[in-house]
Amino acid sequence: MTALVILEGIVIALLVVLVAGLLRSHAEILRRLEALDGGAEGAGARTEGLQVARRAPKVAPAAISGTTPAGSVTSIATKDSRGFVLVAFLSSGCSTCRPFWKALGEGAEMPAPDVRPVIVTKDASEESPGRIAELAPRTIPTIMSSAAWDDFKIPVSPYFVLVDAKTGDVVGEGAAASWDHVRDLMVAAMADAGYRGGRLDTVARSIRTEAMLDAAGIKPGDPSLYRNPHGDSQ
Repeated sequence: MTALVILEGIVIALLVVLVAGLLRSHAEILRRLEALDGGAEGAGARTEGLQVARRAPKVAPAAISGTTPAGSVTSIATKDSRGFVLVAFLSSGCSTCRPFWKALGEGAEMPAPDVRPVIVTKDASEESPGRIAELAPRTIPTIMSSAAWDDFKIPVSPYFVLVDAKTGDVVGEGAAASWDHVRDLMVAAMADAGYRGGRLDTVARSIRTEAMLDAAGIKPGDPSLYRNPHGDSQ
């Protein structure tokens, strides 16, 4: 009888160890599946605000090089140019990326006219060129480049990096839950980096003025915009 009790205790102990091991394995599998899905869906669910990466100031690569979904070699400069380059790191398999593909395809509003978006996915060895071609907006350059993901040290997708195209400095970067959040991220990053005056203020005034004119029914090219207030002929 004593032997049976001891044997039963050993069996129960072994079962406890086995169940604990299975639970750990299950948790690890779930963690890896989340990482394969881009990891950002969980990040978006954890907060309603921005997930902004606070890294040390850095300089972006001088250019992003890779191939188009059609297979052509292409490159986009991120230095010695003008304005800003917004690099959107997206994936075709990341469910959280879908709203961003759609927003960019529908002409998502930028915080300033001199912000130029570029979409970067991973190479054809990790993405389907055909699927990327279906998702890629016609008006926005789309580059397939795993090297760019490594160069920028991208942790998840979707992820966005704003680069000052004149200096190549990374102005801001981070993940967001929606396009509105991305736009807020860019505005905050530009302000934090010292772009409160100059270009940013001028653009903001221009946008407000255009909105007021449009509300008044005055469209671009309206003769009233060019009328001499003193009544003199032009």
